[in-house]
Amino acid sequence: MKDIKYAHMVDIVPPLEAQEYAAGGVVKGVLKALPKILGKGKPYMEKLAAPKKTGEKILDLSKAKPSYTVYDEAGLPIKDFKTQKAARDFLRDDARAGGPANMYTVGKTGAKVKEETPAMFWRSREEIYNAPQEAMPAQNWLGYLKARGIRANELDDSSLEPFLKSLGNKKLSKKELLKEFDEIAPTLEVVPLGKGASEQTLTNIYKGMKNLDPDAYDPKIGGMIKYLKGSMPGLIENNKINVKAAETIAANVDDYMLKNFGMKNALEEGIGSGSGVPFILKRPLVNLASAFNKRGISYGPKTYARQPNYGGQQTLGGGDNTQEFLFRYKPGKLRTSEPKYEYAHDFGVSATKRENAFVHVRTSDRTDEFGRRMLFVEEIQSDMHQPIQRALRAGEKGAGYATRADKVVIDDNMKHLAGIQSRIEDILAVNPKSPALKKLYQEREKVRKIVEENIGKGGGSVPQGPFQRSQDYMEFVSKYLTRMAKDGNYDGVGFSSSAIKNRSLQPNDRSYIGNLAAYGPILKKALQNIQKKSNAKLMESVILDDKQRAWRIPFLSIKDPVAQETIAKGLPLYKKGGIAKKGR
Repeated sequence: MKDIKYAHMVDIVPPLEAQEYAAGGVVKGVLKALPKILGKGKPYMEKLAAPKKTGEKILDLSKAKPSYTVYDEAGLPIKDFKTQKAARDFLRDDARAGGPANMYTVGKTGAKVKEETPAMFWRSREEIYNAPQEAMPAQNWLGYLKARGIRANELDDSSLEPFLKSLGNKKLSKKELLKEFDEIAPTLEVVPLGKGASEQTLTNIYKGMKNLDPDAYDPKIGGMIKYLKGSMPGLIENNKINVKAAETIAANVDDYMLKNFGMKNALEEGIGSGSGVPFILKRPLVNLASAFNKRGISYGPKTYARQPNYGGQQTLGGGDNTQEFLFRYKPGKLRTSEPKYEYAHDFGVSATKRENAFVHVRTSDRTDEFGRRMLFVEEIQSDMHQPIQRALRAGEKGAGYATRADKVVIDDNMKHLAGIQSRIEDILAVNPKSPALKKLYQEREKVRKIVEENIGKGGGSVPQGPFQRSQDYMEFVSKYLTRMAKDGNYDGVGFSSSAIKNRSLQPNDRSYIGNLAAYGPILKKALQNIQKKSNAKLMESVILDDKQRAWRIPFLSIKDPVAQETIAKGLPLYKKGGIAKKGR
């Protein structure tokens, strides 16, 4: 087992004194909805003008209680109204509502609306929304965002910088810029692959206990081991869990733990580190709570695109609830003409679901040697970016992404096109019948054709998806998984080390060398950034594989209340500040 100690890491420590388990009944099948990657952001709301100081009477509504409220898709209140009709009239006006009416709901004022905050958000959009200025020239908006520490990669991936550069000194209101942002920025989606975790988890628990001798332990410990070994074989029938049997076992376990250890509702409330329960018993009970949907992620069958396709190839033995997640983007309106990319790993799903995928992750559930239940990252890989970034570092001729359509707008042809359009508008304002317009229209079409012919052509046929650098897409994926871990009430997220990834490879293998960097300093930097933004605690942990080999791994503990609150609110897509460098 290789030592992967990071200088900043806390030494291996036991879990928090108390563990909180997610509420839920035994083997209900579904715990949580898959969290959204990104929300649509706050809709723009114009500031209400102060009433004019005239002699006319102004109706005082300060004492009138509004009865209805317009809520956004996250359940947050937008505006109050006295009547339901007034609220619905407001929704019909897209200009005021900031988007399609179906994004919003009308409810009683003060009503509790379920909040579904996305896992991440664009910091650039937040800064635009919170800007003190209501309008600025486009180049001033760009300068403002850079001064606010918006990272170069975010300005590029969102298409915001190319868009603002193309407008030069054209003045944009905050409302106009927010509307444009929502149309030019890519949307991000996740395609999950997996199945219910309970059967696999229970099977692994039984396998782990099979060779345990109850008589070798204290009678209190041995009694529980004997009970589980005797009762678990009847839990799974025809590859399905016998719900009645599971409920009986859960009740009996809770009763036994209360009588022998003084622990009430052990499966529901958790087993603290000061409980006196040894690890030999804590591990199967922690896993049992997960199998019975007291904690962990177990989505309904409709959530998954299909079962995992590569689970046995890139995973360390000993885990359960194997899942795969494929992340893809849909380009904004400036980049729709670019070539489409079909992800190299097919995952057994249609080409449509793999279109413009840029990274994937494989995960499993594990319990470390201190009884912490973790969402464990087996692998993070980008079929889109890794070959191109490798070729760019090697200086290969012709290496690179296809020409970006949004960056055509800032070349000479597009600047020329903008100049023609400006002249056309000037003439139309004075003399709509001017004979000069015909020639300008012809020239405009000629330049437009040149621009369109160059879109998508360049160094390669693969479009430039977001998060090109290894550190960036590792950080992006890991942020999303911290939110999954929080929703599933895991203790944190664990990550493969380079030693784990290289366990079957030779030192001269290209993948071996790549893993040393990817799961070493690159992952380390990504986790450091997440620790700063999320208040999670980065430490070392130890897990055992199916051959009882011990592995040191980096572990992000998220059980601190501050971390829980921060993660629940959503994390920025990119870290604050810093200048992005090309390549890794």
